[in-house]
Amino acid sequence: MIVKKFKHLPSLVVVLAGLNSTSVFAQESHQIKGTIFSQDYGANKKPLANATVAIQNIGLSTTTDHNGNFSFSAIPAGQLKINVSYVGRVTSDTVVYFSSKIPHLEFVLRATNFRLQEADVTAKNENSYNGTSSLISRNALDHLQANSLADVMALLPGGTVSNQDLTGSKQINIRNVVGSNSNANAFGTGIVLNGAPMNNNANLQTISATVAGNTAPLAGGANPSGGFDTRLLAVDHIESIEIIRGVPSVEHGDITNGLVIVKTQAGQAPLRINAKTNPNIYQLSLSKGLLLGKDAGALNIALDYAKNTNDPVQSYLSYQRFNANGQYSNSFFDKRLRTNSTLSVLFGKDTRRQNPDDAVTMKASSGRDLGLSFNTEGNLSFTAKWLKNINYVANIAYTNKTAFAQEQQTSATAPYSMTKEDGTVLTNKPGMPIYDIDGHLLNPQSLTLTDHYAHYLPSTYLGMYNIYGKEFSTFLKAKATFFNNIGNTQNKWSIGADYRINKNFGKGTVFSPTAPPYRNLSYVNSTYRPRAFQDIPAFNQFGAYAENQFSMDLGERQLAIAAGIRYDVFSTNKQALSPRINLNYELVPRTLNFRAAYGKLAKGPSLLYLYPQAAYFEYININEMADSYLAEEERIFMTTTRSFETKNTNLNIASNERIEIGTDLFLGKKKFSITAFRDHLRNGYAMGLTQNSFKPVSYIEYERTGDNSKPIYEVAANNPVLAKYNMPTNNRQINTKGVEIDFSLGRFENIRTEFALNGAWIRNESYSNDYHYFDDNSTTGGAGRTHIALYDPNISRSYEQSMTSTLTTTHNIPKIGFVVTLRTQVIWNESNWNTFGNDSIPIKYISKFDGKVHDFDPAQSENPEFKPLIRNINRLNAISESFSPLLSFHINISKEIADLGRISFFANNMFRHYQIASSQRVKGYYYKRNVPYYFGMELSFKL
Repeated sequence: MIVKKFKHLPSLVVVLAGLNSTSVFAQESHQIKGTIFSQDYGANKKPLANATVAIQNIGLSTTTDHNGNFSFSAIPAGQLKINVSYVGRVTSDTVVYFSSKIPHLEFVLRATNFRLQEADVTAKNENSYNGTSSLISRNALDHLQANSLADVMALLPGGTVSNQDLTGSKQINIRNVVGSNSNANAFGTGIVLNGAPMNNNANLQTISATVAGNTAPLAGGANPSGGFDTRLLAVDHIESIEIIRGVPSVEHGDITNGLVIVKTQAGQAPLRINAKTNPNIYQLSLSKGLLLGKDAGALNIALDYAKNTNDPVQSYLSYQRFNANGQYSNSFFDKRLRTNSTLSVLFGKDTRRQNPDDAVTMKASSGRDLGLSFNTEGNLSFTAKWLKNINYVANIAYTNKTAFAQEQQTSATAPYSMTKEDGTVLTNKPGMPIYDIDGHLLNPQSLTLTDHYAHYLPSTYLGMYNIYGKEFSTFLKAKATFFNNIGNTQNKWSIGADYRINKNFGKGTVFSPTAPPYRNLSYVNSTYRPRAFQDIPAFNQFGAYAENQFSMDLGERQLAIAAGIRYDVFSTNKQALSPRINLNYELVPRTLNFRAAYGKLAKGPSLLYLYPQAAYFEYININEMADSYLAEEERIFMTTTRSFETKNTNLNIASNERIEIGTDLFLGKKKFSITAFRDHLRNGYAMGLTQNSFKPVSYIEYERTGDNSKPIYEVAANNPVLAKYNMPTNNRQINTKGVEIDFSLGRFENIRTEFALNGAWIRNESYSNDYHYFDDNSTTGGAGRTHIALYDPNISRSYEQSMTSTLTTTHNIPKIGFVVTLRTQVIWNESNWNTFGNDSIPIKYISKFDGKVHDFDPAQSENPEFKPLIRNINRLNAISESFSPLLSFHINISKEIADLGRISFFANNMFRHYQIASSQRVKGYYYKRNVPYYFGMELSFKL
């Protein structure tokens, strides 16, 4: 008897006869043959050429010939997990057991459309060797009318519906609290496109984070401290998306969170024209898959254009995207080598034209990404006793980024000099010597750097800033897969390695020295300087890994374990060891499973953290620009520039320790899954303050004495001060725990309706393990500047929590290709609060006299020298901001139009329900909750 497990029963027919099964796997090998057919609704089946057939648990794959036939040789007896796929067709999976010989197999693949008995418009929960994951099909993407990868997150347990637009960067957050967009979460989330990672590691499109205090991009696009901007990827030519929420295979490195695996369409396909519109977006896409002749392979071409306008009354704010992809796939050496190569062009542009009514700030900006990438992946199969295949991926990508911003600066008076050298003294009169009363020359550099000068910025000026980035990355990967039976166990072994490079060849930050970026008032005396990116070294990472996927039968129960280890070496002389294991055991055969997983994940720093810009400060020594008793040409302005290196040579590799347990209950077609997880992110990256980012400086100010025709200066004040700036740190710690549910009740034929329920409870704790640095300095002069107080690292911890559920009701009529989905979403709880430790008395301080850390004596709290170190206590955030349950309804409708195409419609918050919630912290403040009412439509034509 053959035991079969079908994932897509309507699209698969397997003919097996006259076989006896056994749970003891023999060592002899056999040949397997079969035929793949395609069949559309109401039509006869036809042989399907170039379909991919894979025996997943062994590691073998091939493609069908022009008659739809395939064959495998040297197949050991036992369990076979057969996967059959083709672009535009429903992927089929089945498990087959055999002991001696197996007859001719037959598979029938149905077209991916809405004429299927099961509509397949939700995320399918998967629990495999690769960890807990959700699989999203082409049907689900069409029905959702997704515009970016970020939109599909609504289909995951714990995900919530958001309005589909391209406003602002779209970065992926997995297992995140509702309403929270964490850069740390997005930075650690991997995106793999056709085998190659998409990353944000060489992004430097921000004004100096060391003194700006943040890493916001200058003019739109991805935040350099976050993840890849998924707006750049068009969704219409994607075939499938797998989102791994659990512990991924050791094959995947440079991640600390989940993983998004994207496969684009490859192979023969009809011409498709899609047009989408909603209140923000107009989008048009075309795709076509061409067979180039017998054994000549297939070429798939896809084009996409989208324009987003944030608001009809703010048409000066917009985003444009253009994608062009050419993908060639073929098989060689009697179908043993399968290759897939892609050439892609990605274009994205954020634009903020100056508002004609804005004569005060005159804000305008433009951020453009233009990327070109080539990617090739291949799989070479073998018939050797152990070696089954070698897989490779090679990718090279280049992205030219430009950013421009302008703004009218007001109250902008500040010093600026044209030097980067520490200790350089310049005046507004280069070449003119300035002496003190003892005859010492105060400005020797002004006599040699005659083309450099210091000046006092006017109160108002129009600042214009540019950043030119040229991001380059390469990725190489090779993996060998082996298979053998040992007793009654199956073992699929994998060993592999990958290598990646990230470099930025850009011109960098450019602006006029007479109109620099506006000073940061929180970082007293700080200033900005241009920076060339091409001078920054490349960042390299090499990883090697080994893994065994083990399975065996224990009576009628099956035990499956995937265990592996990964070792990464970074060009910063840092290493990371990442063991990972996924276990699945049948407690009740084919009815109840137990799952457990453990893993460590590691993410290397980006260029932003590895090579931060130096911190610059400007101290005014002489300022006579407002002295009316002097003739304007006699007034002297002199500054001293201080420069400090901000690189953190002790920066560690961020790592996350993840633990999962779960269970799956199968009752016919019904599946009930519950997963509990816990994450501990250590050494998370951030730009922040450290004990080393405060430097003692002698702030000397001079005043004129003697004859004005030969000015002589004497010291008027000499004050010790501390220069403050940001450095890359590992002080971010995040603990996340939660429970996910995913219930699939299957389709009730008598009402043609399918029900699915998913949801999650997630709680997030974040804190810094470094001191809290309190600085009450605000004056630009030297007098009155204080020490820096260091408060207990446990001064505060932040908490966020949410609990959500989504009931998806899908009604479909296959005969007419009609599907309607109602998502009933409830946010049962959404809350945030802080806990506080010792937040009233510092435990140490950094002295402005020597820059060293000293213990703080609480008895000195009233001492005028130390009294400014006592911060005002504000525990308002200790009050939990919590909201009552919020109910919303969202509808999606899709209808096939004969064989010509499809029309789809969606409406978010269809009943326009808004909850007005009062703040628990601020009396009289109210929140308007729920996504705004939003709708859109898509027309798709097939020729």
